[in-house]
Amino acid sequence: MQIMPRDIEIMGWILEQKFMTRNQIREIFWKDITKKSTEDYRRLCELIKAGFLKRSKCSFYKHVLYMVTASGVRELRASGRNRGLCELPDVDYSQYKHDVIVSDIRIVFHNWGYKDWLSERVLSKVYQLRRLPDGMIFHRGEHVAIEYEASPKSKERYRDIFFNYELDERVNHVIYIVDTRSLVEKLRKEAAVCNKLHFTTLQDFKTHQMNTHLQGSFDKASIHELLEARA
Repeated sequence: MQIMPRDIEIMGWILEQKFMTRNQIREIFWKDITKKSTEDYRRLCELIKAGFLKRSKCSFYKHVLYMVTASGVRELRASGRNRGLCELPDVDYSQYKHDVIVSDIRIVFHNWGYKDWLSERVLSKVYQLRRLPDGMIFHRGEHVAIEYEASPKSKERYRDIFFNYELDERVNHVIYIVDTRSLVEKLRKEAAVCNKLHFTTLQDFKTHQMNTHLQGSFDKASIHELLEARA
């Protein structure tokens, strides 16, 4: 089959994010087709048949999880798009929910025009950071780390994480998107003396997206205002 530029981008995204669902891929690459259209599914099946994509071996969840094969990685490498990443054997189901939501978060930023995103896998290859976030956006000369937090850690662990972010000159801001308001309050208290840390709930982020108001050691501002603020 003939590999098209869109195929390269699809495989690049999937490789960077570990895996993606059909709905996630459709949201980025087939946003304008009708709900009944199967154009996206047919192309994904063609990429599987050609050996560039694979489905996860496990089927514990209702969504088909697409991954990149070794042949797909070679195709990406030939196009200069693999970013030093390799094939993963299968989905890490202990991190399944977390990884799905991180990809959803990336898609929201992408659809709002913030497309210069480095995934955790890519960051581990290209940067020596004091703390490795789930993703990072580069915009207007600044690096904004993105963290998704589903369950609380110990106070000592948070203090260590926040301390490393505050000391890392390569990180200008950190946006924490967390599952509950109670966790937002806990993190705010632990980050009371930190200037880089900003918090919101996942539900608020889903509802308001870039207009989501952040909480931290400053008056509330939206994600959009934070990203567009001039130094």
